[in-house]
Amino acid sequence: MQLQGELNFDSGSGQDGYNKWVAVRQLTAHKAAEKLNLPVEHPTEVWLRGGIRLHGTLRLTRDLLFIEEERIRSLPLEVDGVSFTFAEIESCVRLDEDL
Repeated sequence: MQLQGELNFDSGSGQDGYNKWVAVRQLTAHKAAEKLNLPVEHPTEVWLRGGIRLHGTLRLTRDLLFIEEERIRSLPLEVDGVSFTFAEIESCVRLDEDL
């Protein structure tokens, strides 16, 4: 009886597997942002604690496979190179008209 599965490294192209993995990570990140009502990859006005206002494209600073509920407040984001966390946001408004 075999208890552990076997990985077949000879099947298919390694690049295809990597590309699928990257696509799944990107899709997961965008779904997480939608769940949080964040307008990722859109022109945005973000107000941070302390009265800091940012204008630009909102992005996740790294792709995620999953988001742990207890760590959601530390979700890393950025607007045009300025990094911050989800916990620092006071207000976030999508600016483009394509809603």
